[in-house]
Amino acid sequence: MPVNIPGGTGPNQGRFGTLGRNTFRGAAFYDFDLSLVKDTPFGKRRSVSELMNVQFRAEFFNIFNVVNMGLPSNTILGSGFGLINRTAGSSRQIQFSLKAAY
Repeated sequence: MPVNIPGGTGPNQGRFGTLGRNTFRGAAFYDFDLSLVKDTPFGKRRSVSELMNVQFRAEFFNIFNVVNMGLPSNTILGSGFGLINRTAGSSRQIQFSLKAAY
């Protein structure tokens, strides 16, 4: 918050404007995740105690590999004001796992 209005303090130096709350927003953020799970019984079926369960799992994070842009720079006196120079989130990641349990 500015102190002593004429010069202000902080990176933007000066008074707050009359622009409403949340009127300056960054780009939308899209993140689609998917998980597939397959449980398979394994072993002898006559004795329940020897029957085990094998679980295969496939997890996909950001499955469509959408590039999410970061927020624009908001330092008014900076040379890159309003420029987006980074991404937000991560790229597509795939993870497989196999678990055996009694």
